[in-house]
Amino acid sequence: MPTATRDRLLEAAREILAKDGLEGLTLRAIARHAGLSHGAPLRHFPSLASLLAAVAADGFARLVAAIDDALAEAEAEAAAAGRPPLRAVDRLAVAGRTYVDVALADPGVFAVTFRPERCDVSDRAYQRQGARSFGQLVGLVRAAQAEGWHAHERPELAAAAVWATAHGIADLALHGAIPSAVAPAGVADVFAVAGRLLFPGPTGPAGPGPAPGPGPGPGEATDPTHPSDPRGRTP
Repeated sequence: MPTATRDRLLEAAREILAKDGLEGLTLRAIARHAGLSHGAPLRHFPSLASLLAAVAADGFARLVAAIDDALAEAEAEAAAAGRPPLRAVDRLAVAGRTYVDVALADPGVFAVTFRPERCDVSDRAYQRQGARSFGQLVGLVRAAQAEGWHAHERPELAAAAVWATAHGIADLALHGAIPSAVAPAGVADVFAVAGRLLFPGPTGPAGPGPAPGPGPGPGEATDPTHPSDPRGRTP
């Protein structure tokens, strides 16, 4: 598959999403925007759902990279200021804020990335990048639990709760549904309160409780549409 043409189609899809949203996205519109023939997309993707899966896979990859970069920057700022390294719960909060920032910066791709009914969920890159993204969050949760943050909870479920909170804030903000009377600064105010509720600090040493659920086995991808269970089942 010629990489240049494929990348051109994906970039055209991202640009249409940014301008018109999902409603304006068709294979013909993508081909026209990319300056290609109407049949060009089908020579590289078997369907619009397949093309959107590629856009979503890239969205997951960009999200992972953005969170990694934000965490590195926060740690560097703490070191430069002579502060101790970030606690694991602080790193989890940084990841949540970055998730919201990424969604607000690129709402079109955000909309596709978390709309599995519009994507070919059997696409291997989509599955792999979705699993990688959720795995990043689970790793941050496990680190926080090792410091005593809700250590009795199953990591995948705790991660899903953190994800749902950040996703909900982002979605409300994107739809202009956060009233200024409730949160004068909008997202910043809402996330500040969410952070205080979710990440008040360690809750004490780990004690007896339900054992964490098993993570994905070798070669087993986490289903990004049901991140609380690596086999794609809700608990």
